[in-house]
Order: sequence, then C-alpha cells, then structure tokens
Amino acid sequence: MRCAITGSTGYVGSAIARHFEAQGWEVLHLNRRAGWDLNADPEKIAWGNVDALVHCAYDFRSAGWEEMRRVNVDGSVRLLKTARRHGVSRAVFISSVSAFAGCRSLYGKAKTLTENAALQMGCAAVRPGLVYGAKPGGMMAALERAAGAGKLLPMIGDGSYPQYLVHDEDLARFVFLLCQRETPVPAFPVTAAYPEKVPLRDIIRRIAARKEREVRFIPIPWRLIYLGLKTLEALRLPAPFRSDSLIGMVYQNAAPDFALPPGVNASFRRFE
Repeated sequence: MRCAITGSTGYVGSAIARHFEAQGWEVLHLNRRAGWDLNADPEKIAWGNVDALVHCAYDFRSAGWEEMRRVNVDGSVRLLKTARRHGVSRAVFISSVSAFAGCRSLYGKAKTLTENAALQMGCAAVRPGLVYGAKPGGMMAALERAAGAGKLLPMIGDGSYPQYLVHDEDLARFVFLLCQRETPVPAFPVTAAYPEKVPLRDIIRRIAARKEREVRFIPIPWRLIYLGLKTLEALRLPAPFRSDSLIGMVYQNAAPDFALPPGVNASFRRFE
C-alpha cells in the first residue's frame, strides 16, 4: 500500500509518516525538502499506485487573508480534487481544533473552509488537539522550553485557557485507521483529542514537575501581548508565536464535539 503525505517533515506529518511506514506502507513524502508546496501543480505528483492521501501541510508564510485563502484553502482543494481524479480511494485532511463555525482566527477559518470542501468530496477531516509526544514539536515544544526556562514565566492572562491534548502516536494510529478501506468515512469533522480541559498553566506546571522544577507565573493581559506580537509582525521581527494563534487561543470553541462516527473505534490517552 502507498500513502502520499503532505507536510511530512513537520511534527504531525512526520509522526503520521513513521506510523504508516511501521505498518509496512510505502510513503510518498510531499514537502518543501522534496520540492513540493501548496503552490505546486498537483498534477505533477506521481499519483500512480497511491492508495491514500494524508494532507497535513499548511503554509504559515502567507501574509493576509486573501493570500492565506489562495494558498492554503484553494491549494488544498486543488490537491484533494486531483487526488480523487487520479483514483486515490482514501483522503484525510488534517484540520485543527481551532476550526469551527464562527471561529475568529484566520487559521481556523482557513481550516474550516477546507474541511467543508473535503467533506463534500468524500474525504475525512480530523481536528487534532494540542499534539504532544516523547519528542514534542510545534506549540508543545515551545511550552517545554518555557517550562525549563526559569522560575518566573510570563503568562497569557491567568493561564486558564483550556487545551485538549492528543498524543502523536494516538493521532497517527487514528489517521491510519481512517485510511483503511473498510473504515466508514466520517460525514463530519472528527475531533482527535482526549476530552479533558487542561488549562494552559497546568500543562506548563506538569511539564515543569517532570523536570523537577517549580514555576510561578506573571499574568499579562492578552490584548497587551497581542499588541506586542502585531508590532513585531509589522516590523518583520521574530516573534515567539503568531498574533493569529493568540486569537485562536482566546476565542476557542466553547464546546468541541468528541463523538466518533459509527463504525470508527479509537482511543486517546490522557495527558499526564
């Protein structure tokens, strides 16, 4: 069996690729290192004998909503349509728990639009929570660094913003399940995470405890942090994270749906 995986050098994409390869599948790696991105013509992909597509890639370099929509939404839809046209029987779009009706972050809006198109094409859409693992990447890696940085840490507000977590191995196993021909294709976006609200401050405290460290937080109003991030972005200076990510954290989905579709059995471990 052969699976094409976009964004396979990223944290989530590489975890999924490792799982497929461990199950004996051949993986077609589609990433910038291999000369592919969302601006590329999907007709040039070697679709021969590809049984499944897992679309993880997202281009964060886009400046402004119009470019973000052109690259990430239109590019993703073009990719999924081309895969279907070439006979790829299963396709899974990796969305985000930040995607939901009425979301305010541009990232969440782009993911939601792509979800809608993917579902109309008979593809599965998966909304992972905050992904963690033995060798974390992305946001979790940033939290690991913060937990080990010092005793006093700046915190967004009071740190109560809840997170829903998913282990990278559980996510990869779930995506692999959805790529099996006998698994029903979910008709709605499926949230892949353990259904426990874990406040941001508690995540950092648990990480610090594993490192045998104690941390104290300095609350900073989120609007002040947002202003600082926007200023850095306007000056094209490095920032710890994107201002749009902060909006996604502040204005979250108040009630994510963790229901699994009929015929799909999966489990997600609790974050310890």
